[in-house]
Amino acid sequence: MSYKRWIQAQEPHWQRLETLLSKAQPNTASLPPEEIRELGLLYRGVILDLSRAQSQPEAQHLEPYLNNLVQRCHGKVYERPPASGKDVANFFLRDFPRCFRKNAGLIALAFALFTAGTLLAMLTVHLDPRTETYFLPRPVIDQLDKSVLWTDNMQANPSESSFLMTNNIRVAFNAFTFGVLFGVVTLLLLFHNGLFAFGGPLQVCFNHGMGWRLLNFMLAHGVIELTTIFIAGGAGMLIGFALLFPGELPRWQAVRVKSKEAIILIAGCVPLLVIAGIIEGMVSLNQAVPPVARLAVALASAVGLIAYLGFSGREASAKASQC
Repeated sequence: MSYKRWIQAQEPHWQRLETLLSKAQPNTASLPPEEIRELGLLYRGVILDLSRAQSQPEAQHLEPYLNNLVQRCHGKVYERPPASGKDVANFFLRDFPRCFRKNAGLIALAFALFTAGTLLAMLTVHLDPRTETYFLPRPVIDQLDKSVLWTDNMQANPSESSFLMTNNIRVAFNAFTFGVLFGVVTLLLLFHNGLFAFGGPLQVCFNHGMGWRLLNFMLAHGVIELTTIFIAGGAGMLIGFALLFPGELPRWQAVRVKSKEAIILIAGCVPLLVIAGIIEGMVSLNQAVPPVARLAVALASAVGLIAYLGFSGREASAKASQC
């Protein structure tokens, strides 16, 4: 076939492909099934046309146009379908709790490290009160003797909730991202938080008669907040341990496989941390909420987490899970 006749024969296909690409905005899901099939067939055809244009000198002026058409079409043919409400529901009701259960050992290790730091700090402050200033500034300790807790000046309002949410998410993501350093920094971060963010300050408060006040403040939001910190720590160690112990897979492939699971874990933590931030800002900081109500919120949180993370997603086939 001559060059001109080939152009005349193929131009309608290119124009049709242009039309389908325009209709496929913003995604190919907007096309009916028969046009999706047609798009795939025309895509294969334009690849052959581009190859011919590249090999024949008289057709090389078409190469930029056909190359652009191929690239645009490739993006549509191989694009991932947009996430639907069902996909989001499946992620939180199936994939995330399954991934939690699969990696429960590492999450338990994160809990153990945090607990070890907590107990060591409490024992240190109890045996040697001179170490109190390692965990809280002297002005804050002086206020404790006046029955003033540092949280007393914080107000229950949406802006405070937003700040607390952001801080909680930052801590969780730090525990996750530092996993790339072979998990060592994640381990240290969890131990450090047990020392300086929980155990040490708590024992200082007990030394000055304010320990139960602090626990009363932490009670409502602490169950969800601490659980998500442990999950994020487990996600970080998942990547770190894949670097250290890749098993039979090449190290890069082991990290790639485990990173998918780690991302599922950390993504599932985000709404939990938002809920914890809301409870902290609106319940924990609200002086009008009595201890009984705070305990009820804590118990409801614990039961909800056990039911959700322990049993959600068990009814479907395990083969459908991303983990």
